[in-house]
Amino acid sequence: MLPSRFMTRLNTFARDLRASMRLTADVKSRFRLSMDFAFSKLIGLVPKSQRNLVREVRLCGDIKIRYRLNKGDLHSIREIWFQEVYRLPFNGPSGVLLDLGANIGMTSVWLAKKFSFTQVIAVEPDPNNAALVRQNLELNGITGQVLEAAVGPKEGTARFDPSELSNLGRLSEDGSLLVPMISMDTIIKKFAVKSFALIKIDIEGGEQDLFDGPTEWLARTDAIIIEFHPTVDHFRIIGMVSSHGFKHIPAHSLIPENMDCFTRVI
Repeated sequence: MLPSRFMTRLNTFARDLRASMRLTADVKSRFRLSMDFAFSKLIGLVPKSQRNLVREVRLCGDIKIRYRLNKGDLHSIREIWFQEVYRLPFNGPSGVLLDLGANIGMTSVWLAKKFSFTQVIAVEPDPNNAALVRQNLELNGITGQVLEAAVGPKEGTARFDPSELSNLGRLSEDGSLLVPMISMDTIIKKFAVKSFALIKIDIEGGEQDLFDGPTEWLARTDAIIIEFHPTVDHFRIIGMVSSHGFKHIPAHSLIPENMDCFTRVI
C-alpha cells in the first residue's frame, strides 16, 4: 500500500492537472501550466537560474496571466483559479477594489474579471511580486494602480522578510528589506476614494496590526474578504468588524475553500 503522504501529493497533482486542462485556452498554455505544476513537485532538481523565470499562459475567457516557476506563484494559481477561494457569498460588488497583499496580482485579475469594478488598487511590498502585479493588470486591460508598500496602522517604514516561496513574505523585525508602510487613510486620500466596494486582505499576519490601528476606513467599506493567519486573534477581529455594522460570513460556508467575509448590514 502506498504511503498516505505520497497518495495525497499524487491526488493534488491529479487535481492540478485536470484544472490546468479545464481552464487554459490553448494547447501551448495547457502544456506549460501542467508541466510547471509537475516541475514544482521536483523543484529541487530544477536549476536555480530557471526557477523564477516568468512565463505566460492564456486562460479561458480571454485572460492572460504571468507567473514564475515558484511554488508560491503556483499555489496562488491553485487557490484563486482552481479552487476559487475568493468566491463571494453575496451579490457582486461594483466600484473600487482594494487588494491588500496583492502578491502577483492573481486575486486582482480574478475579481476584476468576475465583477464590475471601476478601479483596482493593489498593495504589495515585495518589489518582484509588485512588478508581476503591474504586468498582469496591464495584460488584461484592467484599470489599476499598484502601490509598492506594506499596509499598516500608520505611515512609516517596515522591515519585510521575503520568502523563497513568493506568497509567504511577511513583515518582520528581522526582515532584510526596508519597505514603505502606508495607512488606509493615505490610500483613501491618495486615490480620493469615497468608498470601497470590496477590500481583499491577505497580509500574512499583518491583519492584527491593521485592525488594531485606526478603523475609520471601515465606514467607507461595503465588504471585506480576508484570510486570517494563525498568529492573529481572529475572534477579536471578527467581533470588532461586526461591531462596525458588518455581518460575518465564516470561511468554508459557501464552498470548502472560501475565505472569511464581511458584508455591511443595510
